[in-house]
Amino acid sequence: ADGREVVLAERVVSGGFFYKRLSDFIFPFRFETDRAGDSFDAIQPRNGDHADLFGLELVFQNNLRFLPKPFDGLGVYANYTYTDSSARIFATDGVTRKIALPGQNRHVGNAAVTYEKRGFSGALSLNYHGRSLEEVGEDPVTDIFIDRHLQLDLSLGQQINEHFRVFAQFVNLTDEPLRRYQGAPGFPVQEEYYSWWGTFGVKIDF
Repeated sequence: ADGREVVLAERVVSGGFFYKRLSDFIFPFRFETDRAGDSFDAIQPRNGDHADLFGLELVFQNNLRFLPKPFDGLGVYANYTYTDSSARIFATDGVTRKIALPGQNRHVGNAAVTYEKRGFSGALSLNYHGRSLEEVGEDPVTDIFIDRHLQLDLSLGQQINEHFRVFAQFVNLTDEPLRRYQGAPGFPVQEEYYSWWGTFGVKIDF
């Protein structure tokens, strides 16, 4: 409000450490039960004792304005998060187990090449997450994991005027599957292939 020009930073480099302690967290417990002489797999929400998480976050962004036209609209972006987690639960018959916190990825990262110029914006991004524990079994052999996943996405947009903007987004260009396994990667229990998909639209601002 003081009339000074605001200049966006051409380069951003940041990092940080974090620590969290959770009590009575909820996790899905998977076990086998008998009904009328038949065996069934059942899933029951349970409360864990406690969990500890610590890790680091790194971010890098650089707008390459120094490049000759028309490449001066290019930019690069990357972020990475490492999380180490340790959780204590009571499994069958009061046996205590130490596991990774369910639903928590150890490695998560994104990297993108962007372009912004004359109302156009685009980003080609690579997105990765490591494996995560999804369901806790009665022993480590029966734990269910979501496998690591790496996919390529593309987003495009063009500002027509102050009120109209058209956009398109293409997701999972590399046709990466959703994969779950039991105990170890060599024992898959589910693989789903969706191919890529896209959305198109017009945004109107009044």
